[in-house]
Amino acid sequence: MAERLKTYRAKRDFTKTAEPEGPEQPARGAGPPAEPTFVVQKHAARALHYDFRVEVDGAMPSWAVPKGPAYDPKVKRFAVHVEDHPLDYQNFEGTIPAGEYGGGAVIVWDRGTYRNITERSGRTVPMAKAIAGGHFSVWLEGTKLHGGWSFTRTSKAGDRQDAWIMVKRKDEFADADLDITESAPRSATTDRRLEELQSGDNPTWTRARATWVAPMLAELSKLAPSDPGAWVYERKFDGLRAVAVRNGDEVELWSRGHQPYHGRFERIVESLRELAADNFTLDGEIVAFDADRTSFSLLQQPGSTAEPVYELFDILHLLGSDTRALPLCDRQQLIAELVEPTEVLRPVDTLTGDPSELLERACHDGWEGIIAKRAGSSYRSGRSPDWRKLKCDASQELVIGGWTEPQGARQHLGALLVGYYDSDARLLYAGKVGSGFSDRTLRELATELVGRSRTESPFADSPSMKRVHWVEPELVANVGFTEWTADGKLRHPKFQGLRGDKRASDVVREQEQPGS
Repeated sequence: MAERLKTYRAKRDFTKTAEPEGPEQPARGAGPPAEPTFVVQKHAARALHYDFRVEVDGAMPSWAVPKGPAYDPKVKRFAVHVEDHPLDYQNFEGTIPAGEYGGGAVIVWDRGTYRNITERSGRTVPMAKAIAGGHFSVWLEGTKLHGGWSFTRTSKAGDRQDAWIMVKRKDEFADADLDITESAPRSATTDRRLEELQSGDNPTWTRARATWVAPMLAELSKLAPSDPGAWVYERKFDGLRAVAVRNGDEVELWSRGHQPYHGRFERIVESLRELAADNFTLDGEIVAFDADRTSFSLLQQPGSTAEPVYELFDILHLLGSDTRALPLCDRQQLIAELVEPTEVLRPVDTLTGDPSELLERACHDGWEGIIAKRAGSSYRSGRSPDWRKLKCDASQELVIGGWTEPQGARQHLGALLVGYYDSDARLLYAGKVGSGFSDRTLRELATELVGRSRTESPFADSPSMKRVHWVEPELVANVGFTEWTADGKLRHPKFQGLRGDKRASDVVREQEQPGS
């Protein structure tokens, strides 16, 4: 690994840049490996370009593509094969200081997993061999790039650059009319534009400075992993995801969408300031307990006397080092050494036993469920199959698109009309939510909704009903329910609270993933 990253490291001064240095040896995780990943980083160096990187044997072979990927199979994009990058580089988003190699802003423009579809004589060619041979093809499952893509070397021995071309394969995703770099310019992990980092509003990131990182998210799974020994298990909490950042006396607390929490949870901030280490990025969940159960509504309730608790389950940066490439079990040990349990800060307990039995016990005790995490996995922003949530009762975030008039003794509003976005960015109707409200909640919701009124329905498949008020689809509600019906509607939905920590545009229907 050190030899593969020799050129990468020689070009960088890691006391000045926040780019990861990379491990001396590839991480050896427990259990079968996860699907290999790819990332495309939009990079405003001396010239704007897109860096395409694929995971191969613990590192990331990389190509600089000046104009970025094209969905038109007739368009050949010029690409330059550059030095291998460390695997944890796919998490890097920030500003490389001026004067350093590649100085300029970087965002994670796209990311996901891939399959090697390079074949010769009907047999798959291993990626390392395919790259060395000058041609490979991959099937991408990203947030923006989908389907098959091929890379072919065009340069000859002795040429100044290792030149290649990148071409979209002819498949169901090919689209000559789609300019993906123009239509989808934002980061796939933080939703920021490159210009936001170039504006100077963001501090220059250095290796010594801890920063906010877009959190890693779990996939919904119906079944426990089929290889339970390769996983660790934790309680699933019903609270607010929060990333804590400390640099000296400066302590910040951020939502998963990078909204500030430090003014709202001052006691947690003060407790973080009292920790022995003064430079870290921590990931966890802020919860409020009702006896042994966590209550999202209690956490949201104005004037609640419940003391919020910060349950910590990951560490991404510590004392000048990026820890995301470490195996999960090593990161959990670092948290245990850093944080002594208190009434305000608690490292999350690891659960032991058969996952099916753990889930059964969790549901009996009134928990939300459990989280299964691959023991040897690194930390990667965005949703990942290495983290899986097994839930007791169905619940998810949904966008409020309207409300009905109250009937009988109820005041302020009758029911909320909610929905979710599909892959074409259409808001689809999911049903009416008419229970779970207190009088105070009804009054406060009515105030929020009246100020967002609109004349037409925001739903692509608008329900036909009378006495309806449509609203701009900006508010996100947490809704519990028993199941989805065959026509995509909620059965027995119940309002659990508003989620100010999530953008409406990010709300999609959670799909259960099969166990593995």
